Amino acid sequence: MSSCIKQRSFITLFILGILTLGIYPIVFWHKLSKEVNVLCEGDGKKTMKYVFVWLLNIVTLGIFGLVWKCKLTNRLKENASRYGLKFSESGALVVVLCTVFFPIGGLFIAHCIMIKNFNAMGAAFNEYNGLIDEKAKNSVFADVDED
Repeated sequence: MSSCIKQRSFITLFILGILTLGIYPIVFWHKLSKEVNVLCEGDGKKTMKYVFVWLLNIVTLGIFGLVWKCKLTNRLKENASRYGLKFSESGALVVVLCTVFFPIGGLFIAHCIMIKNFNAMGAAFNEYNGLIDEKAKNSVFADVDED
């Protein structure tokens, strides 16, 4: 039996990212990437664990992180039809937002897009499998008490 895909919150990511001096975002994206592998299982691809992405991002001065975000966004878009969804946002949009529009909040918008698409697929996955996310009762901090 599949486990319930938890809803994620950008606000939680942002606030706890500040409070933990950048440690929480590593945990957040690591858990999200593991759940993307569950959502997209069977497509012949695997999303790299974020801990490795974070390390490679440091070595490549941010380039690897952009590639990872692009691939993750595209993977969600490609698999959305499994759940009766359609996402118009592509990985290219996320890269443009993170680079060109970075000074005016592009990174925040890109992360919101990624989390929104993930949450939509997670909700559809949970509904299809008859799973209920008890902690996702419209709480701003819905993903804080994770395993």
